[in-house]
Amino acid sequence: MSTSARNDAVEENFVREPKSVIDDEAARAVQEHNNEKNTSLKFKKVISSRQQEIPRILNITLEAESSGEPNNYEVKLVKRGAKYVMESFNPLVKGSGSQSGH
Repeated sequence: MSTSARNDAVEENFVREPKSVIDDEAARAVQEHNNEKNTSLKFKKVISSRQQEIPRILNITLEAESSGEPNNYEVKLVKRGAKYVMESFNPLVKGSGSQSGH
């Protein structure tokens, strides 16, 4: 089987996470970030998400509020066993599209 045929077969069997799971994981990531960094971000919404099958990764762009100001963040979650583990939580710099570190 060619590589492209294998990739097509994998893609056909790839089960995407439903929106409700992505929303829950995004909210959990904000809470975990708050606990780790002693911050008080409030999850507002998922702006976009990308899913990768192997390894199972969720890349989520979300909006969270801090002191009444909305900000966007890029979160990377990797599935380990039955649950997702946060690998990174980075603010998106307004106007430049670049990120600063976690």
